[in-house]
Amino acid sequence: MSALGRLLALPGMARQVRRLRQVLGVAVRYGFGHVLERVGLAGLVRLGRSVEADASVADRRWEVRLRMALEELGPTYIKLGQALATRPDLVPMSLIEELRRLQDDVPPFDSELAQAMIVAELGQPIDRVFAHFEPKSIAAASIAQVHRATLHDGSLVVVKLQRPGLDDSLRRDLELITFVAGWLEQQLPEVRRFKPVEAIEELARNLRLETDFGNELRNIERFRRQIVDHPRMVVPRTWPELSTRRMLVMEFLDGCRITDRERLAEWGVDAVQIAEFSTEQVISSIFEHGFFHGDPHEGNFLVLRDGRLGVLDFGMMGSLDRERIDELLTFMAALLLGDAELLVSLLMDLGLLGDSVDVRRLRGEVAALMGRYHGVDIQSVEVSTFLGEAIEVIARHDIDLPADLLLIGKALSTMEGIARQIHPTFNPLVDLRPVFVRLYLARALDPETYSRRITRTARDWWSLANVMPGELRAILRRARRGELRFEVADPSLERVIEARDRQVNRVILTATTLAAWGLFAALLPTAEVRGWWSPTTWWALLLALTGLWTGTLVGISLLRSRAI
Repeated sequence: MSALGRLLALPGMARQVRRLRQVLGVAVRYGFGHVLERVGLAGLVRLGRSVEADASVADRRWEVRLRMALEELGPTYIKLGQALATRPDLVPMSLIEELRRLQDDVPPFDSELAQAMIVAELGQPIDRVFAHFEPKSIAAASIAQVHRATLHDGSLVVVKLQRPGLDDSLRRDLELITFVAGWLEQQLPEVRRFKPVEAIEELARNLRLETDFGNELRNIERFRRQIVDHPRMVVPRTWPELSTRRMLVMEFLDGCRITDRERLAEWGVDAVQIAEFSTEQVISSIFEHGFFHGDPHEGNFLVLRDGRLGVLDFGMMGSLDRERIDELLTFMAALLLGDAELLVSLLMDLGLLGDSVDVRRLRGEVAALMGRYHGVDIQSVEVSTFLGEAIEVIARHDIDLPADLLLIGKALSTMEGIARQIHPTFNPLVDLRPVFVRLYLARALDPETYSRRITRTARDWWSLANVMPGELRAILRRARRGELRFEVADPSLERVIEARDRQVNRVILTATTLAAWGLFAALLPTAEVRGWWSPTTWWALLLALTGLWTGTLVGISLLRSRAI
């Protein structure tokens, strides 16, 4: 079935054809028409006015053209690009570095529409909720825009409003992206191992959380409790009674962007300390508290006049349990200390190494990578590049890394980029290595850590002791009755058996063909003597047709396998 036929066959997808053609048209204009031709989707673009590649972008790298195409396609595709920027196991580092530059700045929607939304969400007039509301937005992005306001008690707040029609827009675009991902998975064998449909489903789950401002409000309150005693960090206060799923009211923080070095100098704030402190706090929130900012770009950090660091936008957060913290801390410590043996051992303990993984080769590649980085000038090493290449090496061995590790990699890489903007001579490995070593040793020497392990091990053994007698009795009963069977599943053996079965089938069909034509040749003289309407003649014709049919099947089978 054609691509258009498959699209129209999906429930409720007929109305999506125009949007799909628009998406594919953008792909053609940015020079990806050859990809559409390969997967059989180019025909959809030709249904109507012709679309030509844009000559003005032809000389740009494909990574740049892809980033520009995603920006033009809007919110869902920008979020898709940002999600891909966290997956060095799926896409090359050259593309990740470009996708990190995705711009999420879009024109604001109408202020009257914004005020109407507030009335609809809270069920009361604007002036009853706010003493003053600024119709002009102070920031706008693909998900929401922000207005400044004053409550009746004098509190300065910001009102974050979701874009009208966003839910429907995201749902329609995600349906299309899922369709295209499934089509690519079917048409391109090399794409299947990356599980694109599964990746899109994960993106959809994350977007649902990010567009639920009730979820963001809960994240803010949890993070505030986490840093409540910290003198150099501040999280905006929220007003739950004035917030809904599509509207969030929180405290206005008066500060400048963390990368505004001129303003920091004007306020007498030490940029070097801000770079070091902000990076250390990201690490602390991950590996001490297990609750961290999943999207720490420069727009989500403010430096206040008194030098405190304000954190914004809690839509995308990561959460880790204590066991996972221990595992990921070991992973990061192994990387930064250059211990390939520790890293591979951890992957084995996590059950991530399948039987097909060549452990010796993996250990050698990881050791070679670490040796290459730890043998150069430490100033020239970027943590983001180092992490990305390490994950690429692991992914080449078909090892599925945990999603939270990839999110941590994104957070650390983004924070490193911000710190380098503030402090160009920032040495991440020099500054981060002692922090990781301290955290790792603290967890390793923590009695509570060992007590948890002992408790978990004891619980597992107790559970095993409870079920083992019954399981053993069941196994012995089945053995006495002769019902016990052992099955060995080997994909390569299954392929050999399938190939052997096909060969046997061909031999049988070939023998049948030869026998049918041989008998036909033997009966033909008798049929001529007895007449064309005799039973012998009919038997001869039946044998001829049988030989023709089986011979055709053999020929088709040989042509398909190209094993003539």
